[in-house]
Amino acid sequence: MRAPAASPVLPRLRVRVPAVVVPTLVLFAASLALGGFATWLALDRLASPLVTIPLHVAAMFGMFVVAHDCGHHAAGRVTWFNDVLGRLATPFLTALCAFPAGRYLHLEQHRRAGESHLTPRNLRRPAWQLPLRWVFNDLWHVGTYLKRTAERPQAEVAEALGMLVLVPGTLAAVIATGHGWELVVVYLLPQRLMLALSAWWFDWFPRHLPEDAFSYHGVHSRYPSLPFYRYTEARRADRSACPVSASPPASPDVFHSLPVARLRPLTGDAVEVGFAVPEHLREEFEFTPGQHVVLRAVIDGEQVQRAYAVSSCSGELRVAVKQVPGGRMSTFLTTRVRASDRLDVLPPSGQFTLGPARTVVAIAAGVGIAPVLPMLSHALATSPRARATLLYVNRSGADTIYAGELSALVRRFEGRLRVEHFRTDERDPELRQGRAPFDRIASALAISDERYHSGPLDAARLRSLLDCRLHPAKIDEWLVCAPVDIAGLVRAQLADHGVPADGILSERFCDLPPQPEGERWAEPDGAFGMRLQFGTDRRFA
Repeated sequence: MRAPAASPVLPRLRVRVPAVVVPTLVLFAASLALGGFATWLALDRLASPLVTIPLHVAAMFGMFVVAHDCGHHAAGRVTWFNDVLGRLATPFLTALCAFPAGRYLHLEQHRRAGESHLTPRNLRRPAWQLPLRWVFNDLWHVGTYLKRTAERPQAEVAEALGMLVLVPGTLAAVIATGHGWELVVVYLLPQRLMLALSAWWFDWFPRHLPEDAFSYHGVHSRYPSLPFYRYTEARRADRSACPVSASPPASPDVFHSLPVARLRPLTGDAVEVGFAVPEHLREEFEFTPGQHVVLRAVIDGEQVQRAYAVSSCSGELRVAVKQVPGGRMSTFLTTRVRASDRLDVLPPSGQFTLGPARTVVAIAAGVGIAPVLPMLSHALATSPRARATLLYVNRSGADTIYAGELSALVRRFEGRLRVEHFRTDERDPELRQGRAPFDRIASALAISDERYHSGPLDAARLRSLLDCRLHPAKIDEWLVCAPVDIAGLVRAQLADHGVPADGILSERFCDLPPQPEGERWAEPDGAFGMRLQFGTDRRFA
């Protein structure tokens, strides 16, 4: 049985930013120079405020673009560069809000509102109030952030509160020295005008354009991590691209009886089942790493069928099966099937497959490693420049499927594959076994390509990785094959960091429609408790 066909989607321009985006750096320098020039004209009274104020507004608007790109990590792949440049640009935009706090609020808008991430407050009627809202837009952001300080990191809150005291205090000191008029002309008035201009340009104006009109908002909603100077390129790419169907290629829903060639224990409750595919079916059973097959068997007089990911990269057709209490098919495959037994197998299908990508991050848990392992192996073997990081969650070392294969891949692709193991059982003997001293030192210094962590992959750990080494701006593809709770956590954190939902390649597990008479899908089966059909959330990133 196949998942229903998905509607066509438009391929996305692949976003790949350099270590430092030179145009953004040039824009910062040019805006700083223009602002300095306007300030000199104003303070030496060489030009009227009617001349200097528009110059200051233009300079601050340039700083707005810089800070916005830094907020999306689009000023370069180097995290600290985005952080420093964003902090330098933000005081030109507002005297009240710190860069990390503003970045969080903006990314939250993207996450909650998706394609229409416009600031609702800047569009709310009555119309006569809009200019006033736009002029004091930063006050609304500060108020919104202060309501959420309890859920934000302490360092971020401390910086926000520090800025809220330091900058206004400095401005008050300038006014106290008798330079209030100069402060208004050089800083306060241009800043308010720039905020009004940005709210009009980025929030109000896009709403009043035709649907197919080119606008910053349309491109930015689709490519949030794209540097500003590439918007026209993205627009041209979208216009020239043809919609591509996300549905799998059609194939006949015909089961074939295949003999079990071998059974290999993986853990105490998981086995790998290999099938012998006869020569005349080889072409029909060709697969791409990441696809799945459906197995069918008569168990206690009832027909049960179940989807399993192909765990081999090429050659022999193999699947990994983990026994779950109450899982009829998984119990049958792990305890009752023997070599030379025959099972009905539906040819491989599915679009949980990886295209060309230079940098991949995969998050897997339990038997979710089954499709991910061949996908990473194939990507690294076929692309010499590809690099991958795997975050792999298990209860303990004894429950880790394909642990030996992963270590062998790490050695084979030395320096190009990095594996981070997370063991939820903190009493796991493997975490306490005496590994070689050099291995312990390398792991502590984060120079080992395979590391072990005690405890789960929680929000704090994932956020720390996404803020630095695995920042989304450095990653081409995201793979997720994990239970609902872990997958939900990953999606939420990626959304907080500006990764759109359709930028994540994940295995989606969903309830099945009613089955034809005489056919049943298994009760909860597999590592994730799946009474489920393999589907995908495959999109183009």
